[in-house]
Amino acid sequence: MEMELLITIVVIIFVVLALGGWAISIYNRLVALRNNIDASFANIDVILKQRADQIPALIQVVSKAMSHEQETFTSLSEARAAYLNAGSIKDKVDAANQMETALKSVIAISENYPTLISGETFIELQKSVSEVEDKIAHRREFFNDAVNLYNIGIALFPDVLCAKAMGYQRMSMLKINAEETAYDGVKFNS
Repeated sequence: MEMELLITIVVIIFVVLALGGWAISIYNRLVALRNNIDASFANIDVILKQRADQIPALIQVVSKAMSHEQETFTSLSEARAAYLNAGSIKDKVDAANQMETALKSVIAISENYPTLISGETFIELQKSVSEVEDKIAHRREFFNDAVNLYNIGIALFPDVLCAKAMGYQRMSMLKINAEETAYDGVKFNS
């Protein structure tokens, strides 16, 4: 009888330790996924801030030529303010996506003003914005990969139980605009 009780206690201890180790490994994996997002966003945050800092100069140069496009400038300014005031990564990602859309609108509208786009200040500013956009595109890939792994990690069973207990929620990715995803096929000059 004592031997059976001892075996039962050992089995229970083994099961509790196994479940505890399993829960700890899930917890550690979810924390690592979350920290990976934080690190990859820190890499892109610097460049997104740089883009936000370029917006006042862009508005100043472009607004003189396009005074009747006030709604576009307002949305760009609001997106910039939302980004600079955002506290969480989720809020910053949402604001960065809004800023991307507004910035593309300003550039697209500016193409309707030949005297503006031929000006030296605008050309230099456009080059600078283009360089920043290239850097963002490169780092966005790493951030979106980290977000994808995190979103998968918190949705898989049984990890989802631990993720819900920790308050983890799906994260948004930085969006890619339509021009970057469009493909018109290969064209040959005839």
